Amino acid sequence: MAKQTERKEEIVICKHCGKPEYWGAMRWLSGRCACRNCYRSFWEDQNHKRYTWDDLDGPRPALEEYKEQEAKKCENTN
Repeated sequence: MAKQTERKEEIVICKHCGKPEYWGAMRWLSGRCACRNCYRSFWEDQNHKRYTWDDLDGPRPALEEYKEQEAKKCENTN
């Protein structure tokens, strides 16, 4: 797998809600990098209407997947 593809599939923790998200699915709005759920919420708060598009749908990673990924990173550094 190419480095760029690996980076998009990397699981990170959203700084706003603390939930895991794929790095490639993170969104920027008004200087904030957020997961898809937070982005939708920020967008609705900023625009005062419902976010009606389906581009934020799709599977979200589980916290267990994030923990497994981080454990593998620690194994690789030892």
